[in-house]
Amino acid sequence: MYAAVKPLSKYLRQKTVRIYDPIFTLHSKCTIVILLTCTILLSAKQYFGEPILCISTSSHTEYIQSYCWTMGTYILPTESNSSAGLFYRGLAPADFNRSDLRGLMARDQQFVRIISIAEGVGPEKRGVTKRLYLRYYQWVFMILLFQSLLFYLPSYLWKVWEGHRMAQLCCEVGGAIILEDTYRTRLQMLTKYFRSRFSSIHCCYAIKYTFCEMLNLLISQILNFWLMDVVFNGFWHKYIHALAAIPVYDWQLWNMMTSRVFPKVAKCEMFVYGPSGSPNVLDILCVLPLNILNEKIFAVLYVWFLFIAMLSALNILYRLVLVFCSHLRLQLLRTHLRGMPKSHVREVLSTAGYGDWFVLMGVSINVNPTLFRELVEQLYAELMEERAGLHASSSKRQLSSPHYTTNNNPQEHRSIGALSPTHAERNPSVPTLTLMAPTLNLMGSNNEIVSIDRFCDESQA
Repeated sequence: MYAAVKPLSKYLRQKTVRIYDPIFTLHSKCTIVILLTCTILLSAKQYFGEPILCISTSSHTEYIQSYCWTMGTYILPTESNSSAGLFYRGLAPADFNRSDLRGLMARDQQFVRIISIAEGVGPEKRGVTKRLYLRYYQWVFMILLFQSLLFYLPSYLWKVWEGHRMAQLCCEVGGAIILEDTYRTRLQMLTKYFRSRFSSIHCCYAIKYTFCEMLNLLISQILNFWLMDVVFNGFWHKYIHALAAIPVYDWQLWNMMTSRVFPKVAKCEMFVYGPSGSPNVLDILCVLPLNILNEKIFAVLYVWFLFIAMLSALNILYRLVLVFCSHLRLQLLRTHLRGMPKSHVREVLSTAGYGDWFVLMGVSINVNPTLFRELVEQLYAELMEERAGLHASSSKRQLSSPHYTTNNNPQEHRSIGALSPTHAERNPSVPTLTLMAPTLNLMGSNNEIVSIDRFCDESQA
């Protein structure tokens, strides 16, 4: 058995580069391993014996067992079983108490033995008593395989969409000891990468991951719940009563409730024709040993599926908070940057969107902590240099722009442009407007360069 399950342990090994968060890992990897392990257990015939054993008055036992396993057995629902017993005895339903059998035993001990064979097995009237046919237990291991494929789908999609981006960014620098040349080369590469402004690519990267998380929620809370409830005939609301019996050690209630989903004893009906063609009905009692294992396996799966469904829902809420709360993103990134000032981290994230932060967090998980801290410090230094350069160029543009000085008296005439000396001498009372700018040269006739002062004199003359 261990040899059969051992290959699954390799799937749980932690990879060098992690592309899933812990909840995604529980949903995709751990759930798949649990489901495949249960499938192997149920298919191991040598450990749990034959899946069905039947007794009948006929001598063809093997044929009858194969027939009942293939065609399916049935049980009597609780309400039908009680009605059948009352019909058999001719008692009114109000006079019958299932929990107290002393009075009934005093009347007919044989009938008490019949109805106490197992849950869902008792006398019936053909064509009147309602039957609940069980044909799904032959396909339990196939259902488990299908569930494992469902849970693997989001993981597969993310592997395809991720495209080994994180592995390419974080390779060779995830260990505690890194060669100096490798350290500097990878640091320079990561700095250049995050300074290249791949915001749109990173945004699509984060959206695809969020879509896979929503797919996890859809599978665990809707598809999986619906599948098990339909296939196992009301699995969720029946098994909750069985699980409630465990803390109080009420094993009779446990056995009764689990037998409604996975009966250990069931009925089977078979027609046998005599030599002259007259049909005879064989009432066959079958034991299903495999359901003893099924009821325990699905009790564990019930709790596990509820657990990961709750985690998936909480993870989606957490993701939405991260998208809209930049302060929370800042605090989460600071957990990987011990000793770095908060203002520096805030400046680095001021120009980064959610997608850039998402990729940066993925890098922080997969690279050496010292390298990541130095990466963020270098991003901050280059950002400050870039801002200083922009500020210097802006100051130069302001210094090179024209400055005008005028008299602020509103009663006086203001003119734009430089007044010629001749005009200023003729009108000394008029304030002059001085143009503090480089001399503007105009192109005259015959390609002669004419200054703005000469142009004004000639125009007035």
